[in-house]
Formats: sequence, C-alpha cells, structure tokens
Amino acid sequence: YCGFVYVTFIAITQRKRPELVPSGQISMGHTADPNSFGAKDDSEKISVNSVLEAHFSGGNPSDQQEEKRLKICVPRKKRHKYDKGQQKVIQTTASSFMNLVQQFTGDPSSVSESKSSNTGVVAASSSSSTYYDVVIRYRRGDIGNNDFISHLRAALCRRRISVDEDFDEVDTVPDCRVLIIFLTSTYFSSTLLNILEHQRREYQVVYPIFYGLSPSDLISNSKVYDIFFHQDEAKRWQAALKEITQMPGYTLTDKSECDLIDEIVRDALSVVYSSYKVTMVGRDMQIKEILSLLCVESPDVRSIGIWGTVGIGKTAIVEDIFRIISVQYETCVFLKDLHKEVEVKGQNAVREDFLCKLLEVEPDVLRTSKIKTSFLKSRLQRKRVLVILDDVNDLRDVQTFLDNLIYFGPGSRIIITSRNRHVFVLGKINHVYEVKPLDISTSLQLLDRGTLQNVLSPEVYSKLSLELIKFSNGNPQVLQFLSNRKWNPISEQVQETSPIYIPGIFEGSCCGLDDNERSIFLDIACFFKRIDKADIAVLLDSCGFSTHIGFKSLVEKSLLTISHKMVDMLRFLQATGREIVRQESVDRPGDRSRLCNSKDFMDVFVDNTGTSAIEGIFLDMSQLKFDASPSIFQKMCNLRLLKFYCSKVIENCGVSLPQGLEYLPSKLRLLHWEYYPLSSLPQCFDPKNLVELNLPYSCVKKLWKGKKSLEKLKKMRVSYSYQLTKLPRLSTAPNLELLDLEGCNNLVSISQSICYLTKLVSLNLKDCSNLESIPSTVDLESLEVLNIYGCSKLMNFPEISPNVKQLYMGGTMVQEIPPSIKNLVLLEILDLENSKHLVNIPTSICKLKHLETLNLSGCSSLERFPGLSKKMKCLKSLDLSRTAIKELPSSVSYLTSLEELRLIECRNLASLPDDVWSLRFKVEFRQIDTAKFSRLWNRLGWLKKDQIS
Repeated sequence: YCGFVYVTFIAITQRKRPELVPSGQISMGHTADPNSFGAKDDSEKISVNSVLEAHFSGGNPSDQQEEKRLKICVPRKKRHKYDKGQQKVIQTTASSFMNLVQQFTGDPSSVSESKSSNTGVVAASSSSSTYYDVVIRYRRGDIGNNDFISHLRAALCRRRISVDEDFDEVDTVPDCRVLIIFLTSTYFSSTLLNILEHQRREYQVVYPIFYGLSPSDLISNSKVYDIFFHQDEAKRWQAALKEITQMPGYTLTDKSECDLIDEIVRDALSVVYSSYKVTMVGRDMQIKEILSLLCVESPDVRSIGIWGTVGIGKTAIVEDIFRIISVQYETCVFLKDLHKEVEVKGQNAVREDFLCKLLEVEPDVLRTSKIKTSFLKSRLQRKRVLVILDDVNDLRDVQTFLDNLIYFGPGSRIIITSRNRHVFVLGKINHVYEVKPLDISTSLQLLDRGTLQNVLSPEVYSKLSLELIKFSNGNPQVLQFLSNRKWNPISEQVQETSPIYIPGIFEGSCCGLDDNERSIFLDIACFFKRIDKADIAVLLDSCGFSTHIGFKSLVEKSLLTISHKMVDMLRFLQATGREIVRQESVDRPGDRSRLCNSKDFMDVFVDNTGTSAIEGIFLDMSQLKFDASPSIFQKMCNLRLLKFYCSKVIENCGVSLPQGLEYLPSKLRLLHWEYYPLSSLPQCFDPKNLVELNLPYSCVKKLWKGKKSLEKLKKMRVSYSYQLTKLPRLSTAPNLELLDLEGCNNLVSISQSICYLTKLVSLNLKDCSNLESIPSTVDLESLEVLNIYGCSKLMNFPEISPNVKQLYMGGTMVQEIPPSIKNLVLLEILDLENSKHLVNIPTSICKLKHLETLNLSGCSSLERFPGLSKKMKCLKSLDLSRTAIKELPSSVSYLTSLEELRLIECRNLASLPDDVWSLRFKVEFRQIDTAKFSRLWNRLGWLKKDQIS
C-alpha cells in the first residue's frame, strides 16, 4: 500500500493539562514553518511538541519505499505569525519516521497503525500535575540495568525526597525541583529544548546522566538527526546538546553505580533543601539550637527528644533537620506518624519495616523472628545511621526495637518527637528540646490577613489579630487554621471559648490518654481557667480521679501547664476539649457529659431534656433569666459538678424556681449557686458526697432541716446571704477546712459545734454585724486565719487558737488586748484597724517574734505605743496612722527589718527618738502639725519634700 502520513503537533500552554482534539478541528489549512519548532509568542509559553497525533490515511506504515509527508501546524489563535507560511515536506521512509518518533517519545507505542481507510488518532497521555522534589526521566527498557533506577529512587526516598519516574514523555516539562534525565547512545529527550528553556526561566535544576556514553559521544552522534530538521533547527539542537554536556552531570562509566547514586542523592538533597529553606517561617533559630545539641561532628552515639504540644511543628522541624544532615549518614530511617502506624499495622510489622530500612533489605528477605541479637549488633555497629522516630506518644510504640539503637556505630544520631515527655525519660534520651511557640511578629506572618487589613481600621485589625494570636499561643497549625476562616465568626468563638474543631489538633489532643487523664482534661477544658492546683485537686479527687498523677501526665503530654501552683490550659486546647464534648452528641446537648454553653444549657433546661449522661454544668447567668421546673435535675442522677455564676453583676438575672426545687443529685461534689432563689435546699438532698458548698448572695434562711452527713465537705461559703439566721450543726463535717460567712449580718450566733472542726484552716466572720460573741477556737489546732473584722457588737477579745497566723479584728468594740496575746506565737499579721474603742496594747506583744505586719490605723483612742523587743526582727510594716499617739518609744530602733512606717494624720505626735534615723525605711507623713513637730522637721532635710504634705 501507499499513502500519506500526517503528524500534527498541537501547541499548548505549559503546565496545563492538554485536551485531545479531533484532527478535523485541528487542520485549518495553515501550515507552520519548521523553523518555528519550539517558538513562543509574547504572552504565553508555547511548546509545539506537547501532544503527538499520528494520522495514517491508507497505505501501510511499514512500507519502506513510499513517500510520506510531515506537516507541522499550530492552533488558529497562535498562528498569526505563520498565516502566510508554506508547507514544508520532508521526504523519508515510514520506518525512518517511526524511528524519529520513538526518539522523541521514548516509547515505540507512541505511534499506532491503522489498516482501515478511516483516519485513526492516538495520543500520548499528559503528565500529572502533582509536584515532586525529583523526577527521573528515561526510556523504559533503555537502561541496561533496571536495578540502577530502583536503587536511585529508593536512596532518594530514604532521604524523604518525593520522587516520580517519567517513562512516556509528553511535551510538558515535569513540575519538580530537580529533573534527572538519562541520556544514552540510542535515546535523548525530545523535550530537551523546552527543558533548557524552562530551566532558564524557572527555579529548576537539571542533572543529565550519561549512561553508557560520554558527553563527547552525544555531540558526535547527534549529527544523525540533521536530516529531520531545517538547517536552523539542527543548529539549535546542536547548541542544546552542547549546553547539556557542559552542565553539572554524571557519567556512569567514570565510577561505580553505588558511588554515583550517593553523589546524585547528595546533590539533589542540597538543591531540594535550599529551595525549602526559603519558605520556613520562624523556625531557623530552633533548628540551629537542635543542630547544636545533635553535634553531628561528634563521634559518640547521641539521642535527642523533641517535645511540644500538638501542632507546634515538631514534625516539620525534624523534616528540615533530616534534609540538612541526612546526606552525612550512610543509612537514614524516618518513621513518620509512628503511633498511628503501630495502631494500624501492629508493633511487629512496624519493627520489621524499621529493620528492613535500617539493614537495607527487602521484607521477604528479613523475618524478625529469625533475627539474632548478635547478627543485628554485627551489622549495626559498623553503620553510621540517622534514625528519626516521629510522633511516639507511648513508649510501647518503640519498646520492641529501642534496644537496637544501642548497637549503632560511632557518630549515629537518634531523634524522637513526642508530645509525651515521659517517653524520653523511659527511653533514656540524652537531651530533650522543647519546641517553643512562635513569637507575635512571626505569628502575624502566618496569620497573613492582608486583604482584611485593607478593610478594617488599624485599631480593629490589631485588636482582632492579637486576640487570635493569643488564642493560638503561637501554634503554627492553629494559626494556619485561623488564617483560613472568616474573622467575624471565628473571633466571636475565640472570645467566648466556644467549641472549635481544629483539624489535627482535635485528633491529636486526646490521643493516647487513659480514662483518668481524659476525664481530667475535659473537666478542665470545659469548666476551669487558671485555678489553684490544690483546690481543683481536692474537687477532682473526690470524683474518683487520681488527680496528681493525671496532672503530671497531662503536663508531660503538653496538655496542661502548672506554674506558681496554678493549673491552666492553652485556649485552643480548651476550645478543642469543648468540641470533643460537643461531638459526643451534636444534636442533643442533654446527652453530652458536660454543659458549659448557655445555648446548649437553655435547650436542656427549657425542654427538660437532661439525661444521666450529664456529669457537669457550668453556666454564666449574667445574660440569662428563665424559670426552671422543680424536677429539672431529676434525670441528671450522675451530675457531680454544678456551678451557676455571674461574671457581671446584673439585676434580675439567673434561674427562677417559682414552684421550688424537688431534687438535687446525691453525687454532687460541687454545688455552687450564686443568688440561689430559695430559702433552703431540697429536704431530700443528701450532701454525703459534697466537697464544696457555695451559696453566695443567696436567699437561704437555713440550709436544711435536721442532721445531714457532711463527711466529705471541705469548704462552705454562704457569704452575703443576708437572710441567713442559723447555721446547721457542723459536727458532722469533721473535714471542713474553710467556713466563709462574710456579710451574713442577720446571723446572731455561731453553733458551738464549730469547736469540733479540728481541720478548719480559715474562719471568716467579717461584717457579721449582729454577732455578739464567737465560740472559743482554742482547740482548733489547724486554724490559721481568723477574720472577725466588722463584728461591731463584739466587745470581748475571743479565745483564739495558738496556731493562728493571721488575725483580723478591726471595727469591733474591744477596748483592750489581753496579755495572752503572747500565746499566738505563730502570728504574722495582726490587723486592728478602726478599733476606735481600743485604748491599750500590752507590752507582751513584743514577744510575737514572727509578726510581720501590725496595723493600728484608725485606733483613735490609742495614746500610747508599748516598748518593743529585739525579738521582733520580722516586723516589716507598722501603721500608726490616725492614732492619738504622742511619741514613739526609743526601742523602735530595734526593728531592723522595718520597711514601712506610716504616721498619717498623727496630729498629737511631737517627736521621734533620735536613734530612729539610723534605720532606713519608708516613712510616710501627711497632715502633721509642723509647729509641734519642729524638731523633727529640722531633721528631715535628707527627705524629699514630696514625702511630706
């Protein structure tokens, strides 16, 4: 047969996926000058050999003698330059043409044959748009030893470099950082012109590998292609081939394949990392600090633990470090998401995978059950290896193969990342590095709200930005999440600490927690913000949790912070914890374990949909007012924490109980109800499990009738319950530590049962203005704080426990402090402010050697201050303001620790002892009589005038 062969090269824009177009739509009657091969216009990058279509019209393509035609054209919209061009016909044989096509495509299947009279169309597939660090381009079957490619790819992968192999060439240049091209005596890439052009414009490095030939051989053999191109085109190819032979590349004939692979990997790694380093934000310094700990040059075997909260960037940091130093090690193993891998595959499979990579053998060669320790030791002690174990949340994840790490050869490094610091302790890691949050300026870069910055005023934008940064605490993953959200709704959620789903943070926050740790984490996330460690521990212990063990574990897992005896949680972790609870039952709040959102609470209370699932309720009632059913808590039999509070003082707000309250769960540990509206608690309420009872500003007249078991009660606060007239007997509360009755001005007496509270630490009766006496506290051996300030009807100094450290009894009718005051040997603060009837201070007060503060201000009837003793070495503050004292004793000079002496409105004071000026303390004078005080006045020349007014 004889016939014509038409080949159409369709011009497309680089990096866009080409669409195959029927030939009838392409042939427009215009032809392209062959000189335009590789041409481009001014607006787009055009490659004229992106998609190859071969059309056979009759005849047999394998016929060796018939004349064939080659036609090259471009689409109409790109043909303005060639509208008057003439068709260029090159006479050749079909076999020669097919050889040429194969040279272009690298695959003989690029051209198919059709014996039909109808036109057939075949096309090479387009390249993927996926980005790779390295792409290896070669012709399948052209490399004599296929193991070379697989070994090269494996070596790159071990260095965490993403790799793709390109068998079937298309016109587009692969989207990658490094392009490795294999050139052989029978093959070179048909897209060479485009690749070189692309390299000049884009941030891409091309490495040619001369496989089985030298660069000079490539130049000499390239002349065979002159017959297929116009003279100018041949010159371009010659120039391109000359350029590629002068580029940094590799010649396999010069060295062994193993050495060549090592060199290629080192170079590729250097290029990939250099490009990656440009995009790193805020981590350079931390990476330098970790590299300093690693001390790569040291010959010892060293392990580093990288610790930090979820999302802080531990994995990103070790990936950077891996890229930087892995080229210096013979073997590198990076196990990412190890905890998840162990959960999915099991420990044995992960250990096998680890050893396969470590020993560089295939899985079918290695079976862990047959490995002897002596074999591992002999193999590993000769290797300088780098091992990174990422996301080890439990030592059990790596316990099966951690022992192997001790066999590594000199200079080896092991890096483990974890949210659990305890992993590093059990694993005997040499150094632990804590990943720090990003600073504010770097956080602003990640937040990157340039468009919003143009819309909002600078003040509003700054306020919103700082609020989001404060919420994120410099966590990169949280910042990235916030940057992709609309600011108005997300800022409201952040300010209200609403439940927020943050991908990655949500999944990782409770990962690896046991039931005890999870319950404590969710309680703190939902209910507590910066609270005293001892206080919350008592409460949670009573719920059956091992609180101190849980605290320690949660701190080690970066989920809690404890500083200055205060427990706190990062705000984004609080929002995540609340989201975990919300997802327990998205549509039915009554089926959740904890309620802290007012909307969810209203749904439960108004519709009475509470269930036994509810364990805790914390509600801010400042903006709420509603009536509740008397049986509202009837179904909540497992409720252990109940707190109704007001963050703002607003009248006519809160829960009303017009029909009373029938039931409170007996499992309650905390009952905190501000502005409790009823005169008593439900009579059927059994407080046997109650640890803390807080009813400030309540309407209670008495808490309950009869005797109740209060075995576990530790704190009772009924302050400012103005209608309270009587306390229940407290002899059944042997563990009570705090009793706060401040402001209960209708309370006329305190039960003698208070004498049995041997564990009572603090008794506050401040402003109980109708109390005429208080029971003796002498036997209260634990009592440290007694406040009876403002008990204005109290005339006699009470009998006080000798262990009291702080005594506040100003504003009373007491006229004289008894000499027995000396028995309060541990007293540190004595505050008698505004005791206007006080006329005498005994000299025995000088025996209070631990006294630090003595406040007699406002004791307007006090004319004489007693002599002091050298034993009062701890006294730091002495306030005699608004007293009738005329002079100070000379013994005041014994107060060597005195820091402040206040003499405001001491109008009768005429002199100070001469030797008092040997002391250096702050003296405050105001409204003094300078005529009477002239002698002192003359001695104050060294004082600044603004100290005297």
